[in-house]
Amino acid sequence: MKKFGTLIAKEIREALPAMIFFLWLFHMIALTKAVILGDYSLTALRAPVATVGALIVAKAILVVEALPFAGIFSRKLWMHVLWKTLLFNVVVLVFRFIEEIIPLIRNHRDLSMAITQLYDETAWPLFWVFQLWLFCGLFLYCVAAEIVRVVGADRIKAMLFRSGGSMPHG
Repeated sequence: MKKFGTLIAKEIREALPAMIFFLWLFHMIALTKAVILGDYSLTALRAPVATVGALIVAKAILVVEALPFAGIFSRKLWMHVLWKTLLFNVVVLVFRFIEEIIPLIRNHRDLSMAITQLYDETAWPLFWVFQLWLFCGLFLYCVAAEIVRVVGADRIKAMLFRSGGSMPHG
């Protein structure tokens, strides 16, 4: 039982930065969408959807990080960032599809009818705008994660939270 608790704690620690980043991003997207649509009240529905979305993306990031081919382009930092951004985006797209299709399969009891309904009822411009926001967010997350990996978490913390003008060297 202790190993299980340790595993859960490790998963939460690894997912926390992504979850916080995407929680912020998805709530900003929800706010933007509400303002654009003229619905200036943030309904109780939007916050859980944004929160679940952040959890899904954080889990997708953990899944991709565990894949053996995630580090293929690790020699060149810019290629590594783009590769991981693309991988994360593909996995998140699959997770989003699964999240949307499962309730439809339960309703129809038929995969082809569920896919047809999903295709017909999806607001495709909104879907692709959200996916573009997500891609940009994933890119920024990957850049930040790689900077932290290369520079070191302790040095980044010191740079962000240390008072005064001098920076630790080394």
